[in-house]
Amino acid sequence: MAIRVAPAPRTLPRTRNHARPRTLPVAAVRAAAFARDFGLVIAVIGVYFLARGAAPERLAFATEVTRGIIGFERTTGIFHERWVQEVSIRHHAVAELANFTYAYLHFPVLAAVGAWIWWAKGRDRFAFLRDVMFISMAIGLVFYYLVPAAPPRLLAANGYDLGFTDTVFGGNTAVNYAQPSLILNEYAAIPSFHFGWIAMASAAAWVNTGSRTVRALAVALTVLMTWAIVASANHLFTDMALGGIVIAASWALAARLQRRRSHSRLKLENADSSSPVEPRRAAA
Repeated sequence: MAIRVAPAPRTLPRTRNHARPRTLPVAAVRAAAFARDFGLVIAVIGVYFLARGAAPERLAFATEVTRGIIGFERTTGIFHERWVQEVSIRHHAVAELANFTYAYLHFPVLAAVGAWIWWAKGRDRFAFLRDVMFISMAIGLVFYYLVPAAPPRLLAANGYDLGFTDTVFGGNTAVNYAQPSLILNEYAAIPSFHFGWIAMASAAAWVNTGSRTVRALAVALTVLMTWAIVASANHLFTDMALGGIVIAASWALAARLQRRRSHSRLKLENADSSSPVEPRRAAA
């Protein structure tokens, strides 16, 4: 009797639905996380500027606030901003350096330091810097609504001429620092975040590196911005000091919040690791 050999079953080709999902490269995952983190910061900054621009204009009150600050500086012997500006704008090139620094160096430095910390030091340290900035924004908005203040360059326009020159908006400059009316608030002189946020970025660079070169650059950026702010008549020394105080307070509060989050995360991890695991029942 002949024995028939059954043919081997044909193997059907694997359909696309049964294919294993491809794992995204680590670089792509990190890039997406970076985009999300930076996108959040940009969105909050946009809301902040809209809220700042919506603050009511109280020109007379804002001028009186600045006059009071100048009176304080005269009493304490630190009212030298007009002299700094007079020396700085004798040469057009020096005045333009101040204008360019004030108008164009602010946010690029913040973005560069933030990106460096995210990629080189980790998301946690970036999140800390983000929290400092967010807290300072909330404090700043309280000032803008309750205690608006005029910048020195606008004092003459409000009947209090001390000889300050508006070098950024007054013409004779290649700088274009025009802002949409929706976010414009020219009476938000205190606290000065042109100083405060640069000081924040410099401090973040300082604590995240041991490089003397990077630290020296961080200090130089703060010094340069301080000079540019005064040389362009946009803030007084007291305005900048208040900006620094707000950043210091925000830094301390952000550190406290970070410690609380870390403590809560550690407690949760310890609870998970100590929970008993039910033994599996043997199959019948």
